[in-house]
Amino acid sequence: MRIAARGLLAFLVFVAAFALYWKLWPAGRGEGRECELTSGVHAVCGLNKPEDMLRLGDSDWVIAGNMGNDDWVGGGLFAVRMSDEAFRALTPEFSRPSAPTYRDCPGAPDPKLFSAHGIALRARGEGEHTLYAVNHGGRESIEVFDVRVSAEGPELTWTGCVVLPAEHAANSIAPLPDGGIVVTIPHLPSSSDSEGAVLRWGPGGGWSEVPGTRLKGDNGILVSPDGTRLYVNEYNNSKVHEVPLDGAATPPRSVDLGFHPDNIRFAPDGSILATGHPNSIAIVALCGFVVMCGVDTEVARVDPTTFQATTLFKRGANETFSGGTSAIVVGDELWIGSFVSRALLIVPLSELRQPIG
Repeated sequence: MRIAARGLLAFLVFVAAFALYWKLWPAGRGEGRECELTSGVHAVCGLNKPEDMLRLGDSDWVIAGNMGNDDWVGGGLFAVRMSDEAFRALTPEFSRPSAPTYRDCPGAPDPKLFSAHGIALRARGEGEHTLYAVNHGGRESIEVFDVRVSAEGPELTWTGCVVLPAEHAANSIAPLPDGGIVVTIPHLPSSSDSEGAVLRWGPGGGWSEVPGTRLKGDNGILVSPDGTRLYVNEYNNSKVHEVPLDGAATPPRSVDLGFHPDNIRFAPDGSILATGHPNSIAIVALCGFVVMCGVDTEVARVDPTTFQATTLFKRGANETFSGGTSAIVVGDELWIGSFVSRALLIVPLSELRQPIG
């Protein structure tokens, strides 16, 4: 009887594990039916892990990162044309010396190793931007590019870098009005309990920690339009925080999203779009980096005045798309990037649970 009971228990464990695995199996690698659709909710397939995206001003182009393979090799950047969803890999010019602003930069990265995780843009003029990209390939750094946009698309020229402090790995980045940058560090090397922080860098200075940003898994980040506040995602505790910057008088605020927020972006109406994963952290780690099963996606809107959140879009993983990370409004659509898929997801704004301006 004892042997039979053990056998039954083993069988039940196997069935439960198989059922869980079957539920999570869709790996979202960009091979599903939605890649063949051109209207409604559909995907643009062939982009490798477009974890973060931004529209280049009011042009017809969106720039997307490429995190590369599991060892960060084979990454880079993509340009995606809004009008027809055509895309191409970008090949930056890496031959120029670094600009004086980045005098401590040791030189250009190896193009074969360069990967783009979080990205940020600083508009400079008509069709001109500065692009910042978190790079893990070959070194932990912020790579800086001059971007010029023409009718043929964007052209990138590397202009310098800022190397992260030793043993620090960044996730997301945002520009500051003074010419500096802030980056999130999900896990500080000195922390034993998944505590992260936001680090700040300015031209002519080194790195410093922003007070009030020691969170459990600092992830996405934005700077308020007036430069007085940071918006920081706390991935592990499912929150978005508003943190005063440079002694601003406004008190800090937080909102619980009910899912683990990855990146955040401003919508045209000034609200904040947070994108992330309603699964447990264990499932995200398992399916994102081990067995390649599916990670669900959720997008919420945070009202910057009330700091209340409402869900706009939620869906389970399938063979086309998994693990949404960043959502931006592109015309009358919401474009969603991913940290695991070879695809980006496109959702008509009419399909959202609530309208966004």
